[in-house]
Amino acid sequence: MRILSLGEISPGRTTLMRQRAMARLGHEVRGVNTVKPWARASWLARHVQKRLERGSVVDAINASVLAAANEFRPDLVWADKQEFLRAETLRELRAGGARLVHFTPDPYFTLSWKRTRLMDEALAEFDVLVYCKSYERPQYERSGKASYYMALGYCDEVHRPLPSADPRWRSTIGFLGGWEPRRERMLHAIAASGAATKIWGMYWDFLADGRWTLRRQVILGQLAGDDDFRFHADPLLAAAYQGPEVYDDDYAAALTGARIGLGLLRTCCPDQHTTRSFEIPACGSMLLADRTDEHRELFEEGREAEYFASDAELLDKVAFYRRNDAARARVALAGLRRCETGRYAYIHRMRDALEWIART
Repeated sequence: MRILSLGEISPGRTTLMRQRAMARLGHEVRGVNTVKPWARASWLARHVQKRLERGSVVDAINASVLAAANEFRPDLVWADKQEFLRAETLRELRAGGARLVHFTPDPYFTLSWKRTRLMDEALAEFDVLVYCKSYERPQYERSGKASYYMALGYCDEVHRPLPSADPRWRSTIGFLGGWEPRRERMLHAIAASGAATKIWGMYWDFLADGRWTLRRQVILGQLAGDDDFRFHADPLLAAAYQGPEVYDDDYAAALTGARIGLGLLRTCCPDQHTTRSFEIPACGSMLLADRTDEHRELFEEGREAEYFASDAELLDKVAFYRRNDAARARVALAGLRRCETGRYAYIHRMRDALEWIART
């Protein structure tokens, strides 16, 4: 099958990982990086056009998709998290003979800042909607479109045990993810307990100086949702903070080097698992995550992963596994094996999804 893959197709991005999985399954795949036109625009142009959902960048995105489709003549278009595709673009793609699939790894209906007017209009034009948030099932079913739930996963080509002699990747507790108030409170408590903690991710840098800026206020306020937060310096977390997001082998090395990998969910939406739920055990670290029904279905508690439901339980489990490394290693190894036997990799997720779509 000829598949046109749309999305942020760049190293470290899950769009590229899913595209690679489709190619590995034997499909002829061509990618269109629909994020690239934004990089060529000024900050002001990006801000204005994203707010208005129109302009030269939006025009360029839609034109690039149509140009690629006219040349490639795909059987299927896999639109990965597309916020600025126009309905008329999709109608033209369908007229060319392609089936249209929209996929998003994020909550779409739950968070207003994840939605766009263009995407709301475009959803009606897709043949199939693939989603990863089980709590949004009712909205997708009410759309009247064929909808398919696909849990998140990991890339077996990237997320694998990758030991490194470089001490910068080694830690007792490792967290790779963005800031939010609850995560800050939990990681501060862990660092204060004496556990060697390292953090990679976005928007933690304000803890070094505690300085207020308008940009920080807007971004952190959005990430915090209904949770209270204040600007302040935190020397403990400033020392734990290693820098922004890391990708590919650096990402795998950071997770492999963490004896315990934290899988902290966000409070702004009712997620029950994330990509880190799979990436942490796939890299050979022990997953310590929020106790949810989906987590417990994916990995057996106490044998393949560990979970917590309170700050006190989190700290108790950190303390226990710091003292009992053999027990920690057994859980980590069992979690890695479950990733493999559970068919949690993108290549398995995509095979199942594409087979379902072909039957629909």
